[in-house]
Amino acid sequence: MMIHVSDIIHAFRCEKYAWNIYHKISLPQQYFHMIEPFSSLWKAFLGFEDAVCGQIGDTNEMTIEKMKDTSVILFARFSYEECRTQIPVLIKREEGYHAIYPYLSCYPRENEAFRMKINDLIAQKAGISIVSHEIIYIQKDYVRKEELDLHSLLVKGDCFFNRRNNPSKNIDACVQAIDVDLDACIAKTKEIVAQNEINMERNKNCTAGRRCSYYASCFDDSVLPDDSVLFLTTSQNKLEAYRQGICHICQMDIEQLEGSRLQYAQFMASRNGFFMDRLALSQWLDKVKYPISYLDFEWDTFGIPPYLNMKPFDVLCFQYSLHIETRKKELEHRDFFGTSDCRKAFIESLLNDLPSEGSILVYNMEGAEKLRLMQLAEQFPEYADRLKAVCDRMMDLSKPFETGIYYDNRMRGHYSLKNVLPVFTDEVSYKQLAIHDGLNAVHAYRTIEQASAADQKKIREDIRNYCRMDTYAEYVVYHGLINQIKEEENA
Repeated sequence: MMIHVSDIIHAFRCEKYAWNIYHKISLPQQYFHMIEPFSSLWKAFLGFEDAVCGQIGDTNEMTIEKMKDTSVILFARFSYEECRTQIPVLIKREEGYHAIYPYLSCYPRENEAFRMKINDLIAQKAGISIVSHEIIYIQKDYVRKEELDLHSLLVKGDCFFNRRNNPSKNIDACVQAIDVDLDACIAKTKEIVAQNEINMERNKNCTAGRRCSYYASCFDDSVLPDDSVLFLTTSQNKLEAYRQGICHICQMDIEQLEGSRLQYAQFMASRNGFFMDRLALSQWLDKVKYPISYLDFEWDTFGIPPYLNMKPFDVLCFQYSLHIETRKKELEHRDFFGTSDCRKAFIESLLNDLPSEGSILVYNMEGAEKLRLMQLAEQFPEYADRLKAVCDRMMDLSKPFETGIYYDNRMRGHYSLKNVLPVFTDEVSYKQLAIHDGLNAVHAYRTIEQASAADQKKIREDIRNYCRMDTYAEYVVYHGLINQIKEEENA
């Protein structure tokens, strides 16, 4: 059974995750859009375009043979006990080899030292001594000009970064400090991936930061009650409560709650089905002014900036949907869809379509639409004042849910638009659409320029329909909140 060093890394993270990746179960899609392979860029940066390269299937003997007559080898492949690896760059030095690891990241973390250590040990088994390490990473403040400047974009360094994104420990020191039993790691990983299946127990790593992409394949949350303790947000004690047999949030000891406003809302909803701070919600709704614009963007994230004035990992907005509700309660829809560098057309169309007054309702605007407009204002300073004026009129429709002003058990611990919409209607659903989430929309968008004319038309319409659903959902949710206030007043 052949495994890869990556399988060992995955096994340390989670056995089920390692098993899923090894058996190619719903492999995660690429998050960043790369017009050109990253390897082409760092090879040009190092001046190694013509360097000797290892190939898939190379044995230790074949790799060592390639290394005899060169001082530089790329993608050198080694194996030990049916565990394969590749090292991006090896440069021959008097005392041994210097390894370089390129990262499509601005802040390579200290945990990368573990991979380097395993690679060192496997190479050592083949008779190759790696004595020093270096990283290549992305300069976060780089701004693209007409041409891509690799020597401003990429940086070489001998330190990792900490959680605060500050340079921290020396790479070689980190690697040397790691004590690991290579044979045991390989044996354990083989044992994991050889199993027919793996049953996982819930743990904090499953939902730490971003929920694991395999969470749904490990656990069936549909069998849980809507007010399950597992849905309690930002709780350090919910797993322990669950293991103790506590089913509903309202059954938890008050000492087990951290006391956030949202947790309080969930606790009260667990008793009554839903919770509403009527006064706070009324005050928030009173700030909304007609005409009401319901706005949503779709965008793609580029690891390397492809166009003028973009920075690494900037986004390119290619779609917006805009529903406009007049004082007469009439609803009108406008939208935009563009390809390639459509930023300026996007801005001009948006400024033209938006009413000159009234509130602009956006769901989760701070981390999304507002941020995108501020980035566009930097890239196109001639529009900065008008774009900032748009931002000033924005109101975040997620706030009543995010802050615990309104909570319904059917939200099941989430307050995304897709989770909130079913609380207020069962007549419309994302499930009706060909594209039903943002990642699907992005990956469909990435194929449009290479698709046939007929397929392009379908992709365009599918993405437009998805984005249109987002702004219509905002309209439904906003009026759902108004109706909740009215129902309580009439009760």
